[in-house]
Amino acid sequence: MRHTILFLLLLVLLPVSVAVQDLLPGIPPAQERLLLLPVIFAFGVLALPLVPALWFALLTAIVQGLSLLQVQSGQAEMGLTVPVVFFLGWAIVLQMASEATHGMRWELHTLGSSLVTLTLLAGEFLLLCARRGGFPLDGAVLLKLAVPSAAALLLAPLLYLLLRFLVPLSPSPAEPSTAPRLPGFGL
Repeated sequence: MRHTILFLLLLVLLPVSVAVQDLLPGIPPAQERLLLLPVIFAFGVLALPLVPALWFALLTAIVQGLSLLQVQSGQAEMGLTVPVVFFLGWAIVLQMASEATHGMRWELHTLGSSLVTLTLLAGEFLLLCARRGGFPLDGAVLLKLAVPSAAALLLAPLLYLLLRFLVPLSPSPAEPSTAPRLPGFGL
């Protein structure tokens, strides 16, 4: 029941986060945008089981792809394929990390949010450079990549603290563990 409520809440937060991040003022020194979508994505993928996490990644990719859709000379610069592959790939990586650490941890959410933000911005930059030609990498571009990633690093623990009550960290006593019991190991 909690996973269903969490999934629906996160689905509502996806378009809301895109709208809010567009309304927020820029982050000094170069007026970079605060990206909320990767922070919500990392939380959702870590908090949900594998199949709902993959669906959530797909829906996140559609929202992100549609928010970045720009038409230049009759063709879209970035379609939906790249965000779908990107978010599904990160969903699998974050799910594996969650399994390796035996559940969702705030440290994993924080690091995942920052890395997803950094790779999202760097991937968009590289794709647009390849599409338009040229590679204008300078200090301003590095600031546009680093500042939102650092902001995600600081914002992720706040989101985790706000939504952690919806994430079951371990099975409750009423729900027995579904792990197989091996004879002779005292489990």
